[in-house]
Amino acid sequence: MSVTILITEEQKRRLLSEESGNKLGDVIKQNYEFVKKIVNDSSKQIGINLEFLITWGATIGGFVGPLEDFLSGQYPELSDLEISLILMGVISSYYIDNKTFVTKIYEKIKEEGLIQPFKTVLNKSKELKKVFLEFIGSLGVTLHKVTNIMSYTFIIPLIPMLYNLAKGDSNSVEPLHIAQRLSGFGLLTISGIILKELINKLIKRFQSKS
Repeated sequence: MSVTILITEEQKRRLLSEESGNKLGDVIKQNYEFVKKIVNDSSKQIGINLEFLITWGATIGGFVGPLEDFLSGQYPELSDLEISLILMGVISSYYIDNKTFVTKIYEKIKEEGLIQPFKTVLNKSKELKKVFLEFIGSLGVTLHKVTNIMSYTFIIPLIPMLYNLAKGDSNSVEPLHIAQRLSGFGLLTISGIILKELINKLIKRFQSKS
């Protein structure tokens, strides 16, 4: 015997938004764990405690994730530990204010003979940052400080997924519900209000391209 369950349009929107939020959240959690590994690997190699970076793990992961793919493609001979050290060098360039820590990280990269791949990926990171800032700026999001700007990088790997949502049955997806779902994971360093605004503007931008 089949049972038909009727739900309201609002309930449908919430269910779809929660499902979308969960998928986006999985990416955020993966990036968080990825940065946690980089921090643990690098702390052992360099001999300094870098665990404070884990707080921004999801944000940092959104930025260095694509760079890890690039680095692995350009230098397939690199070990996981070497990749972690190089990426920590990139992370230190954007997320660490302590000059002593930054110097130690750079010195370790030089000591390990990894200067060339580090310079290559650092240049690629500058390109990524430039493109990202131009894109975020085009949405009308006002960013004043570099630390504020870089707090948005968690969204980089989510952009293709949000694009697909906007191109689908976007009327069935509520940005507020998605933002609430993502905020609920507790891994992002921006407020739920800003997150909702950002997702809303992204979806509207992609819809306008239809």
